[in-house]
Amino acid sequence: MKSLFILLCITMAGVGCNSSKNMAKLGGVKWVLQTLNGEEINLTDQNSEIFIQFDEAEHRVNGRGGCNRFFGNYEMEGKKLKFSPMGATRMACPDLQLENTFFRMLDEVDSFSIKDNRLSFLSKEKVVAVFKKAGEEAQH
Repeated sequence: MKSLFILLCITMAGVGCNSSKNMAKLGGVKWVLQTLNGEEINLTDQNSEIFIQFDEAEHRVNGRGGCNRFFGNYEMEGKKLKFSPMGATRMACPDLQLENTFFRMLDEVDSFSIKDNRLSFLSKEKVVAVFKKAGEEAQH
């Protein structure tokens, strides 16, 4: 029986063999930004968190860049991820520079990974943003 399980795992190319904590889905989760371009996020207004949510059925994405809400589409194939140009509201806010950096990062994302309930966006194999599930304590 054990050899059958191993054979099944090899046949599935590891799809069914990862632990469940590393197989989290993008959808159904509010992903809150922890780091952007390697720097921890410290907002001047703690009520203006930066987050992203995925609608896997519609291939739509929405969230908040700190001040302004954004929305758009995405394409995903395996671990490859590409966002369409985002639409957004345009209110003036204290963390607008950070928000603009966040939106530029979304344009550069080409893949993602999920490990230990952390979502990482990558650009050219370099991590450009790390998100945690809403409600979880940050890991330092």
